[in-house]
Amino acid sequence: MGCDITILSKHNLDITNVETLAVDISNKFGFSIEFGYNAFKEYNDLLGNDLDEDFISLGVIDKKPYIKKYKLIDEKFQQKQLYQKYGDEVFGMRDYWYWFDFDRYNNEMPNSKQIEQEKKDLQIAEFFLDNHSETGESSYMYIHNEIAVNDLHYYTRWWSFCDTIQKKHNFNDEYFQKYRLAVMKDTLLLGGDKAYFVNDQCKHLKGVGQGNEMYFNWQQLESYINDCAGLEVISISKTVLNKEYQREVENKKSDTLAFYDDFQDLKGIEN
Repeated sequence: MGCDITILSKHNLDITNVETLAVDISNKFGFSIEFGYNAFKEYNDLLGNDLDEDFISLGVIDKKPYIKKYKLIDEKFQQKQLYQKYGDEVFGMRDYWYWFDFDRYNNEMPNSKQIEQEKKDLQIAEFFLDNHSETGESSYMYIHNEIAVNDLHYYTRWWSFCDTIQKKHNFNDEYFQKYRLAVMKDTLLLGGDKAYFVNDQCKHLKGVGQGNEMYFNWQQLESYINDCAGLEVISISKTVLNKEYQREVENKKSDTLAFYDDFQDLKGIEN
């Protein structure tokens, strides 16, 4: 099974709206950012907008010196516009649910439970920060109320990552150490003090690592991961600082593990 690493950390970014978030990220990371939202035909029609079905730019922040240019998208921009315009009535409009699998539900509108879930989901921030390079590689971050999903840097897939920590395969290589230092820098810039590394296909976490993390605040997420039955959370820095702990970790089953890094062994090292 193809399994990837999902990196979860706390953030204190200003998520008031897409512009305040773009300014905050740009100031913290030094990125140039174009910010806006994706417009959809059905929502354009309901809003009475004469817009193309495309990305709608609301502004650009150019940072000097130039580092990287990212696009920041508010994934719920038009849904929030519609709710502001129509209130609860919008949930009775078929075009609002254009993405809904009507055939699966015998062509009926969503039920009250599904509508209540949609109303709750509108209160959760869903921002997507993305950079596409000319080589086709992508670095990105999802930003929710208190949780950031950081994929700004790529190392490897899950099983190789486990070998790196458990067996110390290539652990001391420059490539992996630069990866850890980059994740540390991101985590601290976001306002956190540790990052969790989870298997995005982990059967124990019930969708955390695949998007369900958006439903947690940071304290809830930490408790959920650390108290999850059948899952053991391994400290990356402790495998460096404690040889006995490293020996304990070495032969554990990788599909029952998650990791966290508080970067204790990296303190004082410049990125």
